Amino acid sequence: MRPIRVALSGSGFRVPAHVGALQAIADAGFVPVELAGTSGGSIVAALAACGMALSDMKTMALTFDWSGMLSFSPLAALRMRGFCDGSRLLAWLAEHTGGLSFGQLGVDLTVVASDVAAEAPFEFSRMCTPSATIARAVRASTSIPFVFEPLRFGAALLADGGMVNNIPVDRLKIDDVPRLGIQLVSQDLPVRPRSTLSAVQFSMRLIDLMLSACESTHVSAAQAAGARMAFVETGYASTLDRSMPLELRQRLFNDGYAAAQAALAQLVPPASTGS
Repeated sequence: MRPIRVALSGSGFRVPAHVGALQAIADAGFVPVELAGTSGGSIVAALAACGMALSDMKTMALTFDWSGMLSFSPLAALRMRGFCDGSRLLAWLAEHTGGLSFGQLGVDLTVVASDVAAEAPFEFSRMCTPSATIARAVRASTSIPFVFEPLRFGAALLADGGMVNNIPVDRLKIDDVPRLGIQLVSQDLPVRPRSTLSAVQFSMRLIDLMLSACESTHVSAAQAAGARMAFVETGYASTLDRSMPLELRQRLFNDGYAAAQAALAQLVPPASTGS
């Protein structure tokens, strides 16, 4: 198995695409020695770093109903910071990461959040926050604005990492080990004049606009330093569809697999045909 460093972009509930990418990485004979993730991508990166088997991760991605994670919290709403307090998501993350901290991991992991108090990026990692739990870091990174209440961590007030770095491939260590960024992209058609968007459609487009605004700089910097990118078109699936049907999840998994496979083919030398 060859080592590789992998970064996973924000994804909302389109996490099957990232799991498909990790499966392609494994099938190509690579093993991640470093993972970085933002928002939805941080969930998959954290589960992988904590040792969840890819088969179990695929089952979770294709079958898990995320609806319970978005339970309405009157107290959170009164504080005007979100409709959900994120307690159920935090409990789920704690269970599936075994309560591990960054300092206890055998694989380097970086989780990106946005510090609203300091108006700056906030990075969880073995070097920066060794005693922080993986669960709290991912809960912070997935705090979608106006959906999840931000998470307090010391003096920091942490919200969705996609606002500052939606594809943290530029945070991966630069050395002889190949680096690969998995970025979920959406190529929605422009809205027709005078057409009406539902609240969900409007929210989705706002999120996509926010994420795309900060992606190009990070991607360009990473590519200039030699990183590879796999772009996964996922515009057919809703960022906020917490109970999407199996066929849509399987399509996301397949598209993530295909995009990563194509990017990895550029890293693997062609097999000798002999004479």
